[in-house]
Amino acid sequence: MGFADRPAPQRLGLVEMAMLADLTLGGALRQEVGRTRPLPTLSLTLDLAAPHDADSASVTAEARETAVGDGVATAAGSLRGPRAVFGHCAATFAVPSRGRQDELPWDDPDGAHRPGSSVPLDPGSLSDADQSLLRSVPAAEDTGLSWGDHLVTEATVTGPGGLVLTPTAAMTNRAGAVQGGVLFALAAHCGAPRDDSFPPRLVSGTMRFLAGTGAAAPVRAEPLVEQVTRRSVFTQVRLLQDEGVRAVAGLVYRR
Repeated sequence: MGFADRPAPQRLGLVEMAMLADLTLGGALRQEVGRTRPLPTLSLTLDLAAPHDADSASVTAEARETAVGDGVATAAGSLRGPRAVFGHCAATFAVPSRGRQDELPWDDPDGAHRPGSSVPLDPGSLSDADQSLLRSVPAAEDTGLSWGDHLVTEATVTGPGGLVLTPTAAMTNRAGAVQGGVLFALAAHCGAPRDDSFPPRLVSGTMRFLAGTGAAAPVRAEPLVEQVTRRSVFTQVRLLQDEGVRAVAGLVYRR
């Protein structure tokens, strides 16, 4: 993101990585199907072979392979830190036969939103969600969390059988739904085993988006531990809203 006055460097968490992967893979496909084509995400996978450096200057998502079929498109790529690849990402998108959306600035290969670029922001052009997002960045500086993980943590409480997230404007996309990266991080946080003596690390997660998750009602996360071995924990997490299942995540942790 380009800012006229850049915020202080932030830690990088699951929200940021999931959002970056989703935007990168979708952007690569829009270069093929049209940069104004809406591409609803059907599934998103992150495989993290090694812990990422949370305090590193940047994480780069690179789309390596894309395929477009009859109403469906897929893309896969890598997640790279300053020194090496530490994981891979993949996603499946629906390709509607009609409809259009505003072109995303960072999808334009000739635009100003390139790595390292900075463009002035006109405050009058920012939506409520944009302004809420910018306010959340400095608020996370003293928490030890990334801005996205701080955003989710602040809006999450423990409820019966899991976690309950109350969405805020900063968590929404342009369609007004909760962004998929936020839902991915909520599921990963909910499914993580509670073991202070041997903290678990997410190594693989796949989320299937069954229906849009609105921002007007709480989102409930319910975990189900499927298998526990000496070093690995396999968990499924369901995300529900208004008693309907909105997304399901399969997660693998190493201890």
